[in-house]
Amino acid sequence: MNRRNYALSAAAFGIALLIHCVALWQPARQVRLHQQHLLRSVENRDWPRFESFIDDHYSDRWGHDKSFVTKESREVFRQFIWVTVQQREDVISMTPGLGAESARLVIAGAGGPLGEAVKQRVNGLAGPCEFRWKKAGWKPWEWKLVEFDQAELEIPDGLW
Repeated sequence: MNRRNYALSAAAFGIALLIHCVALWQPARQVRLHQQHLLRSVENRDWPRFESFIDDHYSDRWGHDKSFVTKESREVFRQFIWVTVQQREDVISMTPGLGAESARLVIAGAGGPLGEAVKQRVNGLAGPCEFRWKKAGWKPWEWKLVEFDQAELEIPDGLW
């Protein structure tokens, strides 16, 4: 091949890479990927990675913060010998700098009595779980979970 063919090949590769990155870095795609990676980190019990997805200013309607969520998630999922967390019927909505993924979660796994209770409770929820994400920096892949909600899920005071 001569220099011209190398240059054309390099230019074609560069354009293909640019198109790939632009598609990958779309906000809705990033929210969906972060959501998937968050759930995989739970399945793999990769708690440092799980914590890296949660914003330092995380809060929910039960008054939980980042520290509480990471500590209690670790405790709850420790009750499983193996676990998978799948999303069903997911819908993403976006506004500038914010994204929300609504999905019904299904937990499969085997574990102790607490793990079985968690699995039954989550799988018995009729409505979706709401995960709210925010753009955390200038890079297109910097998204953090800022809130979680599920309308049917009630956690009595003092339980956690």
